[in-house]
Order: sequence, then structure tokens, then C-alpha cells
Amino acid sequence: TRTIPQRSVYTALTADLRSMMNGIQTQEQLDSIRERLSGNHRETIHDPPVVGRKGRPLTQRLTGVTEGRPQGGGARIPPDLSQPPRRQNRCGLCNEPGHNRTSCKQ
Repeated sequence: TRTIPQRSVYTALTADLRSMMNGIQTQEQLDSIRERLSGNHRETIHDPPVVGRKGRPLTQRLTGVTEGRPQGGGARIPPDLSQPPRRQNRCGLCNEPGHNRTSCKQ
């Protein structure tokens, strides 16, 4: 199935309607033509199919809190539920937590 431009559809239909209108002289003729035209409304014109874009999708689906790691700007997981607390660094010289060898004061 090939898509045709709207202008082509318009010119073809107006030409056909003009040829039908030339012979109308009475109300009965007008009514009979209108009945024939209204009987042709059964066919539905659908939108053309959407073609997928190339490359990475622009946005990801927003994920909920219960779906694991958040993606696409979804709901954030509270820090107490997401991971266990990290161990603090211990200094290699004095073995105190909270700093390392380069920032040790001893």
C-alpha cells in the first residue's frame, strides 16, 4: 500500500463531485446522490504506521520503588532499603576509622 498526497486526493474527489453535480436539477436527484455518498462512509482511514527511530531511545520507562534499581528518573529507593551501610575506611598507620594514610595526623 502506497500513501498518496492529500492534494491528489482532493483534486480527484472534487473532479468527481463536479461531474456528479452537473446533472442535478431537482431535489430528488440531490437526495439520491446524497444517499449514495452517505453509503460509502463505511471505510475507515487509519493513520500511517509509526516507524521506529534509529539509535538509543530518548527516555527510559520510569521505574517504581519496588522494581529494583531506578531508571529513567523514576522513584528513588530510600537509602536504608537499597544497600547495606558501607564500611568506613581505616587508616593504614594508626588504624583509626574515618581517614586514610595520606590524611593521617600522626
